[in-house]
Amino acid sequence: MVFLLAPCLLFASLWFKNKFENVEAIDQSLRGLHLIQALGPLVQEKSVTGSLGKVPPNLRQELIDFGGENLADPLTSQLDIFLNEPDVKTSLGYAQELSVSISRVAMLDMSVSYEASTLPNLVNNLLFSVIIESSKMTDDARRLFTRKKVNVWEKMLITVQGGKFKAAADTASQITANFIDKLEGPGSAALQSKTQLFRQANFAFQSEGSKLLRSTILAKTGKDVAAGPIAEVHPELMLATLALWQSSLDYLNGDLVKRRTEMQLDVLLAGLIGALVIVAAFAISVALTRALAERTQQEIESLGYHDPLTGLPNRRALLKRIKTLPEPAPNARYGLLLLDLRQFKKVNDRFSDQCGDSILRSVAGQLGEIADPEDFLSRTGGTEFLLFRPELTDAGKFKEFAEELIQEIRKERFVADQKVKIEANVGLLISRRGDCLTSHTLTDAALALRSAKQKGYSTFDLFTPEMRAAFEEHGEIAKELLKAIEEGVILPWYQPQIDIHTGEIVGAEALVRWIDHDEVRYPGSFLPAAVEAGYMELIETTVRTNALRLADNLSGRTQRNFHLGLNVSASLLASAEAVDALYKQVRDMGLEPATVSLEILEAVMIDEITAAPIKENIARLSDLGFHIELDDFGTGHSSISSLRDLKVDRVKIDRSFISGVDHKPALQKFTSALINLAKSLDISVLAEGVETEAERQWLLENGCDVIQGFLISKAVPEDELATLILKQNFSVKAQLPDQKSIRSVRSR
Repeated sequence: MVFLLAPCLLFASLWFKNKFENVEAIDQSLRGLHLIQALGPLVQEKSVTGSLGKVPPNLRQELIDFGGENLADPLTSQLDIFLNEPDVKTSLGYAQELSVSISRVAMLDMSVSYEASTLPNLVNNLLFSVIIESSKMTDDARRLFTRKKVNVWEKMLITVQGGKFKAAADTASQITANFIDKLEGPGSAALQSKTQLFRQANFAFQSEGSKLLRSTILAKTGKDVAAGPIAEVHPELMLATLALWQSSLDYLNGDLVKRRTEMQLDVLLAGLIGALVIVAAFAISVALTRALAERTQQEIESLGYHDPLTGLPNRRALLKRIKTLPEPAPNARYGLLLLDLRQFKKVNDRFSDQCGDSILRSVAGQLGEIADPEDFLSRTGGTEFLLFRPELTDAGKFKEFAEELIQEIRKERFVADQKVKIEANVGLLISRRGDCLTSHTLTDAALALRSAKQKGYSTFDLFTPEMRAAFEEHGEIAKELLKAIEEGVILPWYQPQIDIHTGEIVGAEALVRWIDHDEVRYPGSFLPAAVEAGYMELIETTVRTNALRLADNLSGRTQRNFHLGLNVSASLLASAEAVDALYKQVRDMGLEPATVSLEILEAVMIDEITAAPIKENIARLSDLGFHIELDDFGTGHSSISSLRDLKVDRVKIDRSFISGVDHKPALQKFTSALINLAKSLDISVLAEGVETEAERQWLLENGCDVIQGFLISKAVPEDELATLILKQNFSVKAQLPDQKSIRSVRSR
């Protein structure tokens, strides 16, 4: 009885303490909210007039009391910069930092209700961003209006600034439409009216902003820039944004007051129930002892078959369910859906494992809500979930269900005040009539999931027998491939690159080949199997080592500087240690890094989380002397930003922009624009995939520097490349390789 009563007393005490701490937390949040509200008049005065008049005398002391011994200095420092900084935009930026700091100390996000959970982010981030970015855009337009001549960087500046403003303003408008317009609590009508004014002012500003962007793109002088209209509507946007900011704070205040009242009632209830628990414990202690023993046994069994994080059945439970399934009817079919969250490690790295666990629980909840009552759900791995539908009547609807699930998972969610978007892939399996569910079937669903991942994020695929055949074939290729790597028959071949003006060979791209006895096997026939087997690092190391050895052999034997092109993977670029190892390998072979051209795909920088360390390592490689080349230029979404952020020596225009460029006017415009963009930034241009003399002539006339492709040569072994270079060295005048040499290379 003593052992049973003690937990009851502890439970009652902890419950009461928890409720009381919740009230204290809300009081702290209210103090922080009032401090943010006190900033409102100052922010409005600063943003509209550019200066400040009288500052509340007790504001500094309230910040000191609120921050305490550890945080008082940072808070007051941010306040001082905000008050004294003459530059309005910089001053408002520190006001935003102060608001965010106060909100974090007040734990505002954790105290407000679910219905109001979007408002702290709106107040602290989005609306401040609208004010700051619109002010920058307006000031840039005014400054540009005074310029005698408008250059390309100034045009890009207006375009980039406009994009920053639009991103913040559109997100704010979307939140007001999706959340604020649906609020029904006290003060919601006033808040909704302010959102209407904000959206109207935002629409007017963006309309004039579009005119500004169009005029800037076409402008030759500052007078051509339509700066006046956007300056006229800017004050209205500022006032509407600040009004929405203040109204949002008022609504949050009402929400916190209401929750505090509810929490006080909970404290009284917790005390009353705690007393009842203590009294009842004496009466039920004997019965509870027996129930506890039975429950403990159930929990032990449950832990073996359930995932402790999500509460879903685990893989062991799934296999048990498979064994206990009844024999299916002759015409019955079932469906399997295997879902995997993509790039989830980035979420853990950015927001912590606790936030990642929260998302996994959220996804499990979404699956439970969208699934049918008879579906069996389980978490089969770290980020994998499986849904088993025992009776499938409509295969088409099951596919629609998969698509709906993917879209539901990828909806934006907030983690630590940050928007997070989770991508997922789904593998589907629909059984034949009368088939049983087995562990072999689970493997087939996994193959469908793998196929979906190869198509890209947020896609699904349906299992077909061909997938299993390809899987088994890749397994056989992987066995042969490992042996080939060990025997040294995985080698680089080299496709020459020539100066389009002189015809001299100035470089070569290293491309992997598998020399299988008398047969040359190309990358498409074995690299997919290598990726699945995890052999890509071995292959890349082999190609790099052989290519650098060739560069060492050619050192000093070419008439002009010779660049050996190496394709660099994202895994190498993401690792500072790998960068150091590459530099050491080049130096140990007696080579200068400038002789090595590192070809970087734009695709490795699509994700902004992983792009930051990659860009840092690319900058280090450039500083170390390596020749940096942006591959497949024009095919990625980040072309311009890549040129801006990276120290690029040369861009490589993809073959899709070269094939037929001599007779396709639309393609000529686009390819010419790519070349001119690079040239305007003093970046060399290489065109790949050149196959006809007409294409070469067009590229020559339009500013291209270097070309490669079947017109010159296919990829050749290193001895044939060396022969071409030596032949060139003995030529009186460098010229395009003669057709006899080309035919000789192609015959191989």
